[in-house]
Amino acid sequence: MLKYQEYTAWISVDGQPLENYAVETSQATNEVTCWIASEAGKEFSVHCQDTSITRANAIAVDVTIDGQDFGGVILDSEDTNAISMSNVQVSDTTFKPFVFLAVQLTDEDDFTDMSPAGLGEIELKLWKVALGNAILRTKYYKSEQHKVHERAKKAVTHCVGLGQETVATKLLEVVESENIGEPLAIFTFKYRDPNRLKADGIIPVPAAASLKRKASLEIIDLTAHDIKIESSRPNALVRGERNSHRMKKTENKNKKVKQEQKPGSVEVIDLT
Repeated sequence: MLKYQEYTAWISVDGQPLENYAVETSQATNEVTCWIASEAGKEFSVHCQDTSITRANAIAVDVTIDGQDFGGVILDSEDTNAISMSNVQVSDTTFKPFVFLAVQLTDEDDFTDMSPAGLGEIELKLWKVALGNAILRTKYYKSEQHKVHERAKKAVTHCVGLGQETVATKLLEVVESENIGEPLAIFTFKYRDPNRLKADGIIPVPAAASLKRKASLEIIDLTAHDIKIESSRPNALVRGERNSHRMKKTENKNKKVKQEQKPGSVEVIDLT
């Protein structure tokens, strides 16, 4: 779980928070970054919480994954202290969950020097916002699997896609909103295959001595015709739940729309 001032954020898989590695905090930019281990085929959820006792303004939690803006969810100024986002709205009545996938490799030369900005990152950006009127939803999300050139596959082997479509049990309200000032906090989770993280020294591994058997001690009897060998071996990682629309990174006070996580929680969608 990452923490900056009164705000916390985490990624969960199968209902359990993923462990964070190599956490870094920048007071200058209000940003906290870390690494997490991803597993292809696993669905995940994004979480954020405001631990302060009182909140004078509503707070928008904007979620960007692999460089794609997935809109925002609102922590309102009343009784909503935490949000979670596990899916996005893809039609009037259906949603699809976030899921880690293996990147699609290609040998096309057009992709030799191309690496999608933000690929391999999940970013949560918190803003103080002013809420406007409720509006009709006009944007939905589409599945997109990133292509990476096979010569660059060691850098990023996973991406985020959308899973099996399900019918919504409740549709979220969409409202206008405007960001106020600078981001209150930015949480960035860089996800990679666990073997990659171990190879890069980000995930600690046991000392080599504990992973390998000690070399056998050989005793050779030179008085015999045969060589005898005796060995000694030891025992053998909304705007709340942005599950609806796309939102752009904008300058201060750009209009946005965000959706409701639950009563008292509203989502905002980018109108520009």
